[in-house]
Amino acid sequence: MSAPGYPPRPASRPIGVAILAILVILIGVLIVIAGIGFLANSGFIGPAGLPTFGLAGSIVGAVLLIVGLIWIGVGLGLWHLRSWAWWLAIIVMILSLVGGFPSPTIVLPLIILIYLVLVRQHFH
Repeated sequence: MSAPGYPPRPASRPIGVAILAILVILIGVLIVIAGIGFLANSGFIGPAGLPTFGLAGSIVGAVLLIVGLIWIGVGLGLWHLRSWAWWLAIIVMILSLVGGFPSPTIVLPLIILIYLVLVRQHFH
């Protein structure tokens, strides 16, 4: 609680949320770089005179660029403890669980999902 006339104290950010936010931002940056790479290489002519990626590469590059920017936005939202970022992270983890169900790859999304539920009270 802050004194009258002073701004409210910022909510405490759990270390796990900080780590998760940084990782999400870094993944977003890598996805943006991949998208730029696809876009930059779409017009190059490869061996045998064929375009390396062509129109498909441009589409993939544009999609990766948009997805990467969304990941960066979610990471920033998690860093600032925004509830919309919490909901979006929950949705992504549930989709990851459903999409990878019979595989052991669901362990990490499951751990992140459980952790996000446990720290829900920190998001506003």
